[in-house]
Amino acid sequence: MAKSRTAKVLILSSGQALTALVGLASAAILTRILSQSDFGTYRQAILAYSFAVPFAILGLDRALYVFLPGEKERPRALLVENLLLLTGAGSILSLFIILGGDQLLANRFNNPALATLISLMVLYPLFMLPATALSACLMSLNRTEQLAVFNVASRLVMFLLVVVPCYFLPKPSTAILGQVAGAILTTVAAVYLMFCACPGSAWQPTWNGLKKQIIFSVPLGFSTIIGTASITLDQVLVSLRCTPEVFAVYTVGAIEIPLIGIITGSITSVVLVDYARFYKEGNTAAIVDLIHKAMTKSAILILPVMTFLFCIAPELMKLLFGKNYEWSAIPFRIYLLQLPIRTLTFGAILQATGNSHKILIMSLLGLTANFVMGWYLIGVFGAAGAAVGSVLATCFVAVPYLTIVLKKILKTDVLTLFPLLNIFKLMIISSIPLSMVLFLKLIISISDVIWLIIATIIFIPAIIIGLKATNMASESEFKRIIYSFFPVR
Repeated sequence: MAKSRTAKVLILSSGQALTALVGLASAAILTRILSQSDFGTYRQAILAYSFAVPFAILGLDRALYVFLPGEKERPRALLVENLLLLTGAGSILSLFIILGGDQLLANRFNNPALATLISLMVLYPLFMLPATALSACLMSLNRTEQLAVFNVASRLVMFLLVVVPCYFLPKPSTAILGQVAGAILTTVAAVYLMFCACPGSAWQPTWNGLKKQIIFSVPLGFSTIIGTASITLDQVLVSLRCTPEVFAVYTVGAIEIPLIGIITGSITSVVLVDYARFYKEGNTAAIVDLIHKAMTKSAILILPVMTFLFCIAPELMKLLFGKNYEWSAIPFRIYLLQLPIRTLTFGAILQATGNSHKILIMSLLGLTANFVMGWYLIGVFGAAGAAVGSVLATCFVAVPYLTIVLKKILKTDVLTLFPLLNIFKLMIISSIPLSMVLFLKLIISISDVIWLIIATIIFIPAIIIGLKATNMASESEFKRIIYSFFPVR
């Protein structure tokens, strides 16, 4: 069971990571094809869609996780009901665009060119939203391999349809039309896979079935809205207060490393059941011990990655996006500073102990603090202030709140709750090669590619030697940790 659960979570997290990688690759190409103004306008259009979707979709894309498993009588009817609701949600967004939403958003973002791009997206939600049910459908029916293949193929198709036409006709409208074409193709394939996965002659939807899915999805949707708003708020604030050119540079730096989602996803899948079992047994000491092990295990990978990327950020941004995007290293570095927090999956503990509502409270507190700090700090530091505000809100609002909650639940103190000594050791180990590379940068001037090679040569042996010298992990244990996150068959 554990392997099956872990495999499913890895499919989901790797799908998200693949989406991020494809987005990174397409951004790397489009930044060289389009002007900063055009690229910024294109990213604003995608941001507007991403921000609006949760308000229309609520939790409908996840309803089949609950309703489909074990259903024998009318699985296809359940699917049809879900697709009808998702199509209706897409129709709402399309109608919003038709009724002037394109002009409204263009005015809010102070970018007249944005209206044209959003108007071209009128069919995008209508086709794209029904496809969001695929993960819940196939995962509920244990068709993880099909989902994995679809994730790879659909991301590749979308990448080609966006990037290739832009090479011949370098306009933001070309990229948007490529997105729309990709949505149509991938949705047709997704609907076909879902109908094949849900057999049965009974397909007619019922009002009662539609109502049940709506009742389930609406409360879930509120937390989704808050979560999405928290993730995209910094970019929305930059779009509202800065030019498209500044937003273009900011948005390619304000990203999360795809690796992090895979690591945290795999950890959550493994520890969630154990947390719940220990809590039912009243064994809070075992939960604390598992927290220490999980944090240390993830920190062995996350902290070296953080320091490595921190020292090569300017070179990496220039190589990926061109010299005009070197400033992207600033928000990129700022967001790297909150990676140590990601070594603990707070949500898994709160879910396992029956305190999921605390996650919603934390999200609301963090979102409010993020908005206030981000809006003010943009006025002080420019676009970088949005990243600073986001990190400050996480470190000084969300984390303290969650720490207080966990202290009460687990009946322990802060010094016992976290493996502070292990985290400190790993920070020292990771900081040594960081210091070496930064010092060499002060005295040597060489090409960006050579710096990446030198940093890699310095970091890998330094980290392995540091882990062995401090007994944090032997070379074989280090490899085993990597393989546990990225299993090779």
